[in-house]
Amino acid sequence: MSKILADNVRRICKAQGKQMKDLAASMGIDPASLTRALNGNARLDTIQKIATALGVSLKSLFEPMDDVEGFIRIRGKAYQFNSRAELDKLLNNEDEVKRQEGNNYDRV
Repeated sequence: MSKILADNVRRICKAQGKQMKDLAASMGIDPASLTRALNGNARLDTIQKIATALGVSLKSLFEPMDDVEGFIRIRGKAYQFNSRAELDKLLNNEDEVKRQEGNNYDRV
């Protein structure tokens, strides 16, 4: 499990343009302490500090990495997705909205 945590923290830092030393500084800890926490058995309070410093949920730090993640803009509104399933859900909801709008146009 710590490999998933470490990989996700590194991936999120990279996506945010942060180095591990920046993350450690924002958490108020030494970079070596952060490295030890990620490579060993991190305490829950340390993991919560990591999530807070990165602006992500605790859950997201433990989710296996998916091959799809990013942002999508639908009708001017931006949505973030972290998995293929989340992207599919966003797109399926958009298809449903289009169908409903199509039905509304048919009634006019």
